[in-house]
Amino acid sequence: MKKTIFTSLLLAFAFVAYAQEGTFTNGIYELKKVVSADTVKASRLYITALEVLSDWAGSNSKSKLGIDVQDKDEGLVVYKGNVHLGFEYYSKFAGGGFDVYVDMTIKVKCKDSKIQVTATVPSLTFISNLQHSVVEVPLNEIVPTFAYKGQYRIKKPSLTFGPEVIPTTDSIINMLCEKITKSAVDDF
Repeated sequence: MKKTIFTSLLLAFAFVAYAQEGTFTNGIYELKKVVSADTVKASRLYITALEVLSDWAGSNSKSKLGIDVQDKDEGLVVYKGNVHLGFEYYSKFAGGGFDVYVDMTIKVKCKDSKIQVTATVPSLTFISNLQHSVVEVPLNEIVPTFAYKGQYRIKKPSLTFGPEVIPTTDSIINMLCEKITKSAVDDF
């Protein structure tokens, strides 16, 4: 009986976790998640959101810090930047390859003991380690078809990291929501 209840709770949790799926609009991927933090004021959630985004995108991570907007009255924090997905060789003989980054904007809105976290992903950026070139590819050219028809050297990293964009965005949003609510509730 306990196993049945536990399994049904797990399935219900899995359904809730996947109920908020992202959408593609005009070639931009957007994912929203709303989390409730009972009895925590919006001002405290705002401060915690700033702390969590600063810790997440700090100097020790491969994401680049870019808190763009801070509005305490509105309870809004906007982060603009990119997150490193990985490295893909285009020529192992010459040692050439691309560092691949997901360009994203994360908006955290704090209001009435609730947090709304929205991630918007417009493109991927490829930075060549040999040629020191930067190529930005709109996400709609890679995802959801996973068939990039642009530069030949970018095709393999596009097909390798294209499928990782949506799960990476989802895990970042879930991690931010969890850390903000946990930190705000556990605050002394």
